[in-house]
Amino acid sequence: IHRLAHRKFAKKNPFGRILNLLSFYDACRKYLHSSELAADVVVSETDPFLLPIAGMRYAERVGAKHCIYLQDIYPDVAEAVGKVRLPLLARFVRRRLRKAYRRASRVVVLGGCMRKRLEDAPWSIAPEIIQIIPNWSDCERVVPIDHKDNDFRQGLNLSDSFVVMHSGNMGLTQRLDVLIRAANDPAWPPKAKLLLVGNGASRDHLLAVAAETNSPPERVEFVNYQPRNRLAESLSAADIHVVSMHENIVGCLCPSKLYGIMAAGRPVIAIADAKTDLCQTVMERDLGWCVAPGSPPAIAQAVAAAYQELGSPNGNAQDQVASLKSRTRSIAVNEYDRPIVIHRFAEMLRDVLDGARLNNDAAMTR
Repeated sequence: IHRLAHRKFAKKNPFGRILNLLSFYDACRKYLHSSELAADVVVSETDPFLLPIAGMRYAERVGAKHCIYLQDIYPDVAEAVGKVRLPLLARFVRRRLRKAYRRASRVVVLGGCMRKRLEDAPWSIAPEIIQIIPNWSDCERVVPIDHKDNDFRQGLNLSDSFVVMHSGNMGLTQRLDVLIRAANDPAWPPKAKLLLVGNGASRDHLLAVAAETNSPPERVEFVNYQPRNRLAESLSAADIHVVSMHENIVGCLCPSKLYGIMAAGRPVIAIADAKTDLCQTVMERDLGWCVAPGSPPAIAQAVAAAYQELGSPNGNAQDQVASLKSRTRSIAVNEYDRPIVIHRFAEMLRDVLDGARLNNDAAMTR
């Protein structure tokens, strides 16, 4: 591990954030340019998103294979949420990144919708170098905890509530303001409580939205990020989780929080376009509900449907809930646990070193 000095301005300052990204990229570029280290494979991640350009140059200099590991696709994300002020600059950045992607031995994405975005114009990346490897959860650390044994839930006095939770970053790509307004819709069940666990650039704005909506007392509550050793308690405290995506970012990213939710054995309301891997996974695996983004009444109705099915004290209903939780947990353990995904990544690296051509059909089913 080689630690490089770079700028560390507050992330809430957009100009400071850009300077942080540029200074880290520049530090990496200079380090790799002068490094005497040699590699067989270079893996460039995308935070900051310019790193594949430096990785490409280094890999070509030392004769290494180059793999690009995309957690999200820029500048597409910034364009989708209206944060691009200079379209010409975005096109320039995309051209530079596209060159790096096209020269790579492998471009790893998180889902089919991301692969399709890269295959289509303006990226036009060859399908044979794009491989899907989803993110993962640590199923040893994140385990289901029954409500009656959950200190986190008890500490927040949630025993009598139907907890609808959003856990994680509060940024521009989630449209959580719409979710908060849904909690004030007449269709929202009176016993359902929206719990927003986490932090992010939009948290102050969301607090203001919650204050403006005049929701019933304690209908919406904000809780800070929890320590990693309490993640199982925090995720298990929900009756149902919400995973929300901005309607314009289809194919730009795949929310990784889904896998932690599954590891905790909890169902999901996916607020996203039907073409996203998120919605397709939830519907195909029967993990919960999907609703189109942007409509507070539609979201409130989805929560009402979930409450009707999951919140009933009826014995048969509780048996169905237990079955849903067990099935969700089983899928996480068998398909998205960390050792399983690491094995897939290791296979990808072996294939790259062996010069094996990617069969996307096989890669999708492994």
